[in-house]
Amino acid sequence: MFRKLPFIILGLAIIGLAATGIYYYLLPTTISGVSVEIQPVTLNVRGPALLDATNRVTVTARVQGFMKNVSVDRNDTVSENQILAEIHSEDVAGQLLAAQADARAAELSIAEAQASADSLKAMGDRAKADYERKRSLLPSGSVSQADWTSVEAVYKQSQADIARAAVGIDRAIAHRASADANVDSLRARLNDATIRSPLNGVVVQRYRNIGDLLTPGVVLMDIVDPKTVILAARLDESVMGTIRPGQRVIARFTAEADRQFSGSVWRLIRQVDSETREFEVDVVLDELPTTWAIGQRATVTVEVVSPTIAIGQEMIARRNGRAGVWKVTDSRAEWVPVNLGYPSGRSIQVVGGLTAGDLIVPPKSRFYFEPLRIVGRSAAMTR
Repeated sequence: MFRKLPFIILGLAIIGLAATGIYYYLLPTTISGVSVEIQPVTLNVRGPALLDATNRVTVTARVQGFMKNVSVDRNDTVSENQILAEIHSEDVAGQLLAAQADARAAELSIAEAQASADSLKAMGDRAKADYERKRSLLPSGSVSQADWTSVEAVYKQSQADIARAAVGIDRAIAHRASADANVDSLRARLNDATIRSPLNGVVVQRYRNIGDLLTPGVVLMDIVDPKTVILAARLDESVMGTIRPGQRVIARFTAEADRQFSGSVWRLIRQVDSETREFEVDVVLDELPTTWAIGQRATVTVEVVSPTIAIGQEMIARRNGRAGVWKVTDSRAEWVPVNLGYPSGRSIQVVGGLTAGDLIVPPKSRFYFEPLRIVGRSAAMTR
């Protein structure tokens, strides 16, 4: 009896394996399947973003000198034409006074030249009248040759003096124009020593202090108009055809991760980065964070509607870190890898690995070689 026990156990094991094989590999398993379709899907397109501003000014020095006074600091609100800083300009002020005096002297020179020209013209008119009178008497012999020669010489000299006076007037006018230009130049330099705000905004950065030596082009401060603050988001170029101005946007800042900010797409930047293959989208927020800073990081989510394939996330079966699904072919299921895109609520976009009409089943521990009977076939839900 005991000698037969191993054979009995072996026989029972064979019978169990046979029954298991019949159950799993000969008798079909009934399971619900999902038919893959292409349909309009609301995708949540996400991308990183930085806080920026469209009206942002870098204030620089336009003249050389030492910083005399600074009227504003970081975070101060400024208005257009408000004085921001002043540069020592006493030497320019002195040069301006000298130039104004020179301009006044040039103006007086014009008056003097004009008076001299008027006097010469009067003398020239008299010389001309004498010249014309004696020329009429010349045929009758009433005027001697020596007298005529003297009158003619005086007349010609008066005409030369009048011409020279006209040149003197032109020279005086040119001198006044040069002096006026010098005055305007020095006045502009003096005005540049007083630095004013070009817009209404907030000082986000200040780089110089009182006593610093400034040269033309040196940066003093940055001013931003809060009304023009935007989010510059980066999105993959694959979704460029689905992004439109006015689309709803949800933004979350790294500094306030538990709060979301609503906004809308303002414009698309028509340039794609050659390395990352991303393009920029400017987003206008309905409300700024209580504490904001240029360059602040955020994540934006743009809701776009696109015809695509999307399946429930519960249909995804991962293997060795790779996403895949169980695809039914000839009443058998096989695991196939898929490429995932953007989420859509509880579903997710599939951009590769499935085509319209494919049939997939929910994942379980195994499906290999197991016959399936699909019931309740339904389209993949995408919303």
